[in-house]
Amino acid sequence: MSEQRAGVWMARGPSAGPHLSVELERLPGVVAAAVWLDEQGSIAQVRVHVQPGASATIVAHTIGRVLEQRGYTLDPEVLRIVPVAALGEHAPAAGRFLVKHDISLTRNGSRVTSHVRLTCGTAIVTGEASELDTESGRARAAAEATLHAAESTRDDLALGLEQIGVLPVFGRRYLVVSVEAAINRRFAQLSGMVLIDPARSLEEAASMATLRAIERWVTL
Repeated sequence: MSEQRAGVWMARGPSAGPHLSVELERLPGVVAAAVWLDEQGSIAQVRVHVQPGASATIVAHTIGRVLEQRGYTLDPEVLRIVPVAALGEHAPAAGRFLVKHDISLTRNGSRVTSHVRLTCGTAIVTGEASELDTESGRARAAAEATLHAAESTRDDLALGLEQIGVLPVFGRRYLVVSVEAAINRRFAQLSGMVLIDPARSLEEAASMATLRAIERWVTL
């Protein structure tokens, strides 16, 4: 099902969730967001992680207004707002987020291994993952290798790839990832989204989308 607003067709259904998450992450005070839709295309759950000191009342009001503008009704009972400081011992330090250093592939028969290196401050961390040598397999391998590299930055961090796929939005194709994250058994589900274009490979897009999901949440 879809509806038309201001001459633009907007998808209504489960696939619209990641796109809404990206919009919410642009709001002041929000560092990460996830939106789940039910089978009818209605809001099932919204979870946002906010900067320390952000007003939950203001954030909730802004989220409700944004979703209403997109044609959705937000039930306050399904909205969860979590301060970033509650997920780890410290809030993220400016300038210490993970940055992609490089990515490469090696092949062995029908399998491919992705090698990802990330810059963390002055250090470089690495991660590897293997999958079948298909388009979707290469994307999964790049995302998983990125998560493995990020995990190596601290002992109490666990990251897992929940889903990865291509989402068409407004005539363009986006690489979307959903990541499960835990610090000291405190859990979160994060999402990242990157435009697929000829300037970058699908593996690079998968790695960048994964970093977008975790870079503002992981405390380094």
